Amino acid sequence: MLRLFKIAPLLVFLFLALSTQRTAAQCCERCGLGKPCKKVCRLICEEKKDEITCWGCGCEEFCIPGPSTAKCSKCSCIDCSCLEGVDNKVSSKPKKFVWNEWIPGTAKVLTKKKLMKRTTTKTIPSYKWVVEEVCTDCEVSFEPLEIDPNPHVPILVQCELER
Repeated sequence: MLRLFKIAPLLVFLFLALSTQRTAAQCCERCGLGKPCKKVCRLICEEKKDEITCWGCGCEEFCIPGPSTAKCSKCSCIDCSCLEGVDNKVSSKPKKFVWNEWIPGTAKVLTKKKLMKRTTTKTIPSYKWVVEEVCTDCEVSFEPLEIDPNPHVPILVQCELER
C-alpha cells in the first residue's frame, strides 16, 4: 500500500505531461485543425515610435543700458519714535535718510544666441521574430515579408528650428 502512494504522483505527472504534448501537437495556432504541428520562426513587422531631438541656435534680443547721470541728492528726516500703527513702541532719535535721483542714459539693443531644442516623434518599421506552432499546410501559406534591399540610411541630418 505504501508503494502505491509513492508511485501515484509519478503516474499523475506522466499522464499530464503526455496529455499536454498531445493537445499541443493536435491544434494548429493558425487554422485550429487537429493536424501534426511543428514550431517555426516567422518574421513580423510592427510600427515603433522613436523620439528625435534636434538642437540648434535661436536668437534673443535684449537691452544694455548706457551710463546714467546723477540728477540731485535728496534728504529726508525720519522720526522713529512715534510711528502710527506700530505695536511695539521703539523710541530712538530721528534718523536722516539720503538718496540720489538718477537720470537713465541711452540703451542699445544686442542679440544673443540661445541653445534651442525641438523633439519630434517618428514612426518607423520594426522587425521581430516570433515562434508559432503551425501545421504543414499553414507553414506553406506564409507570405514572405517584403524588406527593402537598399534602405536609405542618412549619414547626416540637419534640423532647422522654428522661430
